[in-house]
Amino acid sequence: MIRPTKPKAEKTAKSPKTSLGERATKAAQATASSLNTTAQTIAQTRNTITDNINAVTGGIAAVTGGVGAVAGAITTGRAQVHGAAIDAQQATSTNYGAAQHRTEIVKETDVYGGLSVPELDFNGMIPTDFLNPNLTDTATEEQLTAGLENYAGATRAQKLYQAGFNYVSEVGKTKQVYHKAQQQIIKGATESVKVQQEIVRFDRQNIELETDIVKREQSGEKLNQEQSKLLGMQKETTQITRKIEALEAMRDADIQSVQQRTQMILQKLAADTISN
Repeated sequence: MIRPTKPKAEKTAKSPKTSLGERATKAAQATASSLNTTAQTIAQTRNTITDNINAVTGGIAAVTGGVGAVAGAITTGRAQVHGAAIDAQQATSTNYGAAQHRTEIVKETDVYGGLSVPELDFNGMIPTDFLNPNLTDTATEEQLTAGLENYAGATRAQKLYQAGFNYVSEVGKTKQVYHKAQQQIIKGATESVKVQQEIVRFDRQNIELETDIVKREQSGEKLNQEQSKLLGMQKETTQITRKIEALEAMRDADIQSVQQRTQMILQKLAADTISN
């Protein structure tokens, strides 16, 4: 019997063996690729951290700006409220009937309190050439005389005004002293009333003292009366005792008399019996 023969397997081509240099090169390439990947990851992480820091910094700046805006709004609001209060006071005092919004601070320009002081050009009063003066402010003799008389009369009028106001001031002082004197008089009258009240209280105390003295005397009389009643009761007790003793003596005497009569009767009966 002929056995079938197995076909021989074809021999595969063997891969050529890699050298040590090639394996070192591949390992270096893999290490470099891994390092590149790690470096890229680190770079991305750094960029992410930087973006986060920038975002936080921007948020802080926004918050700071918001706080500044709030502070500015508060300051502006306070200024507006203060200005509105002043406007309201002005509107109330002048009776405008509506609140006004002041947008700026009005500086006081009337430094003379409503008086008008003329302005003079002092430079024009000083000549530039003392030998040949050319002054514009001049006056004639008539103007000088009239002006001095006018100023003298006005000065006398001012002195009269001052004397009048001084007199009014003295009247005010006199009125103050007058009212102070009235106050002192009223205080004196009040003290006088207080003295009268004290006198009335003193009189009341004296009346109460006299009343207490009368009550004391009444109590003494009541004591005397009670003592007299006691003495009478004591005498009555003595008399009752003596009366009772006398009645007892009378009863004793009656008893003795009866006993004597009985004894005499018995003796008489005995004698009669013996004689018989």
